[in-house]
Amino acid sequence: MRQLLLALALTACLALAKDPAADAVMADSSRWRAAVIKQDKAALQRLLADDMLYSHSNGSTQTKAEYIEAVTKPPARYESFTDSETNIKVYGKTAVLAGFVDVKLVGREPYRVRTLEVYVLHHGVWQMTAHQSARIAAK
Repeated sequence: MRQLLLALALTACLALAKDPAADAVMADSSRWRAAVIKQDKAALQRLLADDMLYSHSNGSTQTKAEYIEAVTKPPARYESFTDSETNIKVYGKTAVLAGFVDVKLVGREPYRVRTLEVYVLHHGVWQMTAHQSARIAAK
């Protein structure tokens, strides 16, 4: 019985332990959003996979080059992104991020999207290779 309780306690501790890979994915996802706000082409080049496909909440899609061109063309479009209920699953060198994001465009009312992002580990950087979002009603 004592061994069973010890095994259950150890399992519970491991389940609560933070996953360093998931933390790294979240950090690079945050860097991507900051680069969009700052219109930083160099950072976006590093943080997005060459074969990225970005699907917007309105159904339109863009390649990496098209996306970078659109979000870095003046004037600035994005003011802030606020993540919530983010869940990250890491599968080796691939990770899936799902959650909600409140998007604030410059001079417009914020809106909420449900987002699904796929990342691949490339030279120590978690690069987004796929993005899809759907606009939903605000909380």
